[in-house]
Amino acid sequence: MRQHKLALCAEHFSAWIFHNTARAIKKYRMIAPGERVLVAVSGGKDSLVLWDVLLRLGYRADGLYINLGIDSGLAYSARSQAKAEAFAAQCTTQFPETQLFVVDLPEQYGESIPQLATRKRREARPCSLCGLVKRHEMNRMALELGYDVLATGHNLDDEVATLFGNVMRWQRAISSARTPHSPQMARA
Repeated sequence: MRQHKLALCAEHFSAWIFHNTARAIKKYRMIAPGERVLVAVSGGKDSLVLWDVLLRLGYRADGLYINLGIDSGLAYSARSQAKAEAFAAQCTTQFPETQLFVVDLPEQYGESIPQLATRKRREARPCSLCGLVKRHEMNRMALELGYDVLATGHNLDDEVATLFGNVMRWQRAISSARTPHSPQMARA
């Protein structure tokens, strides 16, 4: 890991991840003892690793998968959901009370993200609509289910893309205010 000037074996890399995650949670006061955490999972490695690490650190963490209905030839949503469900099934062997909640957008709204995007009057951009709908559903589910914290897993590429986008749009205040913790959202 060049940014940390570290070269670690698999065993020590895992220990480093656990240590640094626990340290960041404590430093930024992200999760208080006894709080329930809802982890938004996409079926990808970043969010599933976050869920796994939180469980292994002793947090009461459940997963939330949002099926976007993006299945045009690639079965993207179906494959992602299958990965999230397989991971949840593995988790329940070690952490029996762990749950995975699934929100099916086509079922809930009657249309998939690509279909909803084409109904907009201006240029159809499924990506911006997708982000908006996902944030709404994550917050809605966290509130409805009584969770104290909503966690999302992002890698450094995600953060760099957001930072670059904010710089390109001259949104310096947004970029400078970014931290790994958003108390107004997590505590809403």
